[in-house]
Amino acid sequence: MSRELPFIKIPAKKGEKVRKLLQEVQLLAKNYKIQAEGVTLLIPLQPDTKVEKIRALLEEDTIEMGTRLFESAIEGPRTLAEALDGVLSPREIGFLPRAYDLIGDIAVLEIPEELEVHSIHIGNAFRSVHSNFSTVLAKRGAITGATRVREYRLLAGVDKTRTVHTEYGCRIAVDLATAYFSPRLLEEHNRVSDQVDMGEVVVDMFTGVGPFALHIARKQNARVIAIDINPLAIELLHESMAMNKLVGTIEPVVADAHKYAPVNFDHDVDRVIMNHPSGAFEFIADACQSLREGGIMHYYDFGAGESPEDEIVSNVSRLVRAAGKSTPEILHVRRVRDSAPYEYQMVVDLVIS
Repeated sequence: MSRELPFIKIPAKKGEKVRKLLQEVQLLAKNYKIQAEGVTLLIPLQPDTKVEKIRALLEEDTIEMGTRLFESAIEGPRTLAEALDGVLSPREIGFLPRAYDLIGDIAVLEIPEELEVHSIHIGNAFRSVHSNFSTVLAKRGAITGATRVREYRLLAGVDKTRTVHTEYGCRIAVDLATAYFSPRLLEEHNRVSDQVDMGEVVVDMFTGVGPFALHIARKQNARVIAIDINPLAIELLHESMAMNKLVGTIEPVVADAHKYAPVNFDHDVDRVIMNHPSGAFEFIADACQSLREGGIMHYYDFGAGESPEDEIVSNVSRLVRAAGKSTPEILHVRRVRDSAPYEYQMVVDLVIS
């Protein structure tokens, strides 16, 4: 079956490098065949791919793109709905998850209550459509506790939670059962790391397995202090440091940021990353004490309603003033991802003075 898709036209000698890069950031329409045209290749892209995103990814201003028909590269079912046709009723197919967390060679699905009895069928069907994933897991419950982990149930494939995930060429050791990691923050990891200048001192207060720290240290000669209360997360960060070529330095620290920051930083940090959307508000005073005059805070929180942007700006500004600082200058605010119906994970970048 053919489908009209956007494509990028590149020299054939760059084909494999560009294909891998597009696949890492989930822009490659990998179920369709790449087409050769003379000494160039036409690589199919996901339907809603914007030229600006491709320019930023490839770091090129002149990109040749277009749309055309591409042939399917898959024999058999191409979607979960096709694979489960005849197994689930039309009503049940309507409940199938539309999005998944893809982490290395592990796929994580959220099975709705209406389909719980069909979980194993869904896992096997997913692997029949996406054979490059060795493991399919289902989420069990919410992220909980200081270490921010959740439980998982095996649906299909190899029974494991460890893998190596790749983002923009950055290799990250992950164990879903023991340490926090979200592939949905790919663009945030890249966006924040692009802002860091040479020589900066950066504190990542809730580093998890260290994706922000790794992206920064791969790009820039900066010093990153990566803090997490979970020693298993820090062990994984050490593994990742050995897998990547770093131009900056990462100092992994097992600690509670509440206790560590006040005795180690005194207005001498250039940037603080606060990716703990359910609890970062409790650490605003610690971050403000750490940051130098004019330092930058990347603050993450949940927001809801018609204007979550106004909500997060109001909340963080109030917390900064309560910590004895002036009303902050807001540099950037946006919705990072949907976290629930009408609820979003938000980020705001602000200058502390």
